[in-house]
Amino acid sequence: MVSRFHRACHRPHCVGGTGSIRYQLKWVSMRASPLPRTCLFVLCLLVLGPLGLRSAAVHSEDLSSSALGRLSADLQYLSSDSLGGRDVGSSGIDMAAEFISQRFQQLGLETDIFGGSPYQEFTIPGPPELGPAEHNRLHFSGPAELPPLVLGEHYLPLALGNSGTFSGPVVFAGYGITAPELNYDDYENLDVAGKVVIVLRKEPNQNDPQSKFDGVRSSQHAYFSTKELNANLHRAAALIIVNDRLTVAAAGGDALPEVSGAGSPVSDRQLPTLYCLRSVVDELLKTRGTSLDALEAAIDSQTQPHSLGLDGIQAQGQTEVVQSQIPVRNVIGLLPGRGELAEQYIVVGAHYDHVGMGGAGSLAPGTIEIHNGADDNASGSSALLEVARRLASPAGDQRRSIVFIAFTAEERGLLGSKHYIRHPRWPLEQTVAMLNMDMVGRMQENFLTVYGTGTAEGFDDLVDRLGQAAGLAIEQQAAGFGPSDHSSFYEVGIPVLHFFTGLHNDYHRPSDDFEKANLQGMLRIADVVAAITAELATLRQPPNPLKNSAVAQIGPARSSRPRLGVRLEQRDDSGPQIAEVLPDSPAQAAGLQSGDVIRSLAEQPVASVGDLQQLLRQQKPGDTISLQVQRGDQSLTITVKLHGG
Repeated sequence: MVSRFHRACHRPHCVGGTGSIRYQLKWVSMRASPLPRTCLFVLCLLVLGPLGLRSAAVHSEDLSSSALGRLSADLQYLSSDSLGGRDVGSSGIDMAAEFISQRFQQLGLETDIFGGSPYQEFTIPGPPELGPAEHNRLHFSGPAELPPLVLGEHYLPLALGNSGTFSGPVVFAGYGITAPELNYDDYENLDVAGKVVIVLRKEPNQNDPQSKFDGVRSSQHAYFSTKELNANLHRAAALIIVNDRLTVAAAGGDALPEVSGAGSPVSDRQLPTLYCLRSVVDELLKTRGTSLDALEAAIDSQTQPHSLGLDGIQAQGQTEVVQSQIPVRNVIGLLPGRGELAEQYIVVGAHYDHVGMGGAGSLAPGTIEIHNGADDNASGSSALLEVARRLASPAGDQRRSIVFIAFTAEERGLLGSKHYIRHPRWPLEQTVAMLNMDMVGRMQENFLTVYGTGTAEGFDDLVDRLGQAAGLAIEQQAAGFGPSDHSSFYEVGIPVLHFFTGLHNDYHRPSDDFEKANLQGMLRIADVVAAITAELATLRQPPNPLKNSAVAQIGPARSSRPRLGVRLEQRDDSGPQIAEVLPDSPAQAAGLQSGDVIRSLAEQPVASVGDLQQLLRQQKPGDTISLQVQRGDQSLTITVKLHGG
């Protein structure tokens, strides 16, 4: 018989004289006899929200101080300064991997998966690097003696182009633009085949709203890649880019970019591409009695090309830009299954990398500071460890194997999960579902978004039922594709669920710190993920996959459904009783009080928390409803205007 788990809690009681309420939980199999109505079922509700009830924790014994302490310690370590933001290739991410591996071992998971190790090791593309100086040369020769050039001081190869040697006559091709739609072509009547082409950065008439090149914003003709492609199409031998006047003025002087400043090559047919200082090119133009300033001014004033060949000037050189490789590793632990289902697998995952000191991955431009990534995604990694702990000693003799994966390089484009999909340790055709946690550390008002509920039959009901049992107000989104590692699995047809508590102003910024995490919210998410995983592990038939075209809507976690603003409990058959009225809530404004028992909503009888939840689902923010409540010996009708979350 398939085991389905339900949650029952004992009567709340005060702990330590603080007035806090602790709830104990136990799992009850459907194979056991049904619970009698006299059995106390307590559901603790903070806010009535998007799926009816925004509930506070249905606390288990795992919401004890020891569980909070354990989760706090894990999260605090993974988001600490000592890990330096967990960027790939750093010592900090290696420390994080070893920490997660040790936790897996302590929990009793199998970790001798890859030659006795939990690490699935591979490499990802790193920043481009220059080869030796003798392979990155540039020299100009001509009728007059030209000064020697120094790598990194006068010129620098760019990763945009390919490695190779070149030589040929030098030509100046303006901004390097061919735009017939704008009646402009720097290459018109200019033969550059086999020649070394010098072009200006950007495009004519910058910052001029009347410019045919859209002077307010750079058009596609200003891109380095467009200039390189155009030179290639004109069969140039190499391309040299030089700063335009406005770039020099904005930067406070002429300067060379980084090797990777112009991007990376996208094909094997690109040209050797270099950057040169204006002073170097001006020395060449002197032989023709002109300068960059003069040519640039003439082009801008007339919006007409002023290209020319530099007769007698030859260029010779070589570029060697090497694509570095960064060693990375997924961390994997296995909870083996049992019986006939043991050769089927459920993956539970979270990525553990972040963006290090910032740079290209940061939303704080120009900031070089540790981005601790407490929410993104030390929160998911810590919750992954908590889920593994809760499932490490399951009962039952028929259950699927559970694979726990801490993915690397998610911030670089889901590279860790993509690698696993291409090189699975266990067959993908026997992997029945994947559950992913990414940014689960900022729960507000018990609100959680779950993506992927349309990727398998019954996922919506499963998430709804167990989410409610965990006291969470869940927004369901059917989409299987989205910006996290679950997408890699859905791409190959595996049903997925992705858990997320919303964007915030600290996202990808140095301010995403441990102190801002909602630890109790994280524990409750771990609770519902563990419950869903446990049920999926014991279903007789695996989930039936579905395809959908839904698009994930990523945003701040907030509800479009109404909230009442109370915490409820149900001690007997008399109906849900208000245990607490939250400050600044609709309930407080309406005069509801602790101890009130709700008898009806909008003239519909309410006998249980579930009844109230169902009725609130039919409302929307701004609705005015009537509640009949019992307050001691009085029966009162109270009007409440509902708020949105």
